[in-house]
Amino acid sequence: MRLLPPLLAFASPLAALDLEFGLKAGVPVTAYFETGRNPAAEYSAATRRYTLGASVEWRATRELGVGFEALYHRMGYVAIVTVREAAEQKTSAVDVKGHSFDFPLRARWYPRTAGPLFLTGGFLIRYAGPVRGRGERIVEHLITGNVTRAPIDTTEPPELGKRFYPGLTAGAGVTLGRGRLHLAPEFRFTRWTANLNATGGLLRFSPNQVEILVGFEFP
Repeated sequence: MRLLPPLLAFASPLAALDLEFGLKAGVPVTAYFETGRNPAAEYSAATRRYTLGASVEWRATRELGVGFEALYHRMGYVAIVTVREAAEQKTSAVDVKGHSFDFPLRARWYPRTAGPLFLTGGFLIRYAGPVRGRGERIVEHLITGNVTRAPIDTTEPPELGKRFYPGLTAGAGVTLGRGRLHLAPEFRFTRWTANLNATGGLLRFSPNQVEILVGFEFP
């Protein structure tokens, strides 16, 4: 019984919070990866154009909300890298597939004079993983001509030696509907402030990422 008053005092502010939960679905306008090639390496990536996730927002005031999101992307790339060491030439061909998650923390402003329009901005962290790369390494001895082959199966491809990447995000959209379900279509821009360190810069996130998202929000 002695604990009841402190617990009630702690629970009262939480109960007063105006929280909105939601689901997110979207279509990236830009590719997940930018790729390239040179005489020593070649990277290519498939296009997987969907984004899925969830969100929660605290409406601090009628005009201002603070939200957190978790957005999922499926990603993958193919790397073919050739390295010469002394009298050997090593060629690795790996198909990497996996997942990534973006975690934006953003504010949303609802101008009273702009009707259903809202503006949003904040920062985010991308986590690239888990991933798995499968392929083959071919080693050719340049003097004897001997060739050896070995399978590659890794969860730590060299291009993803770093897994966390920060960025800044901004967007605009509208809130539609009344009652227990709101639709919130949004145009969102993300600028990555850190990127992959692949061979020759031939594999990286699109530095300027553009997405069209639709939120299904439950106030």
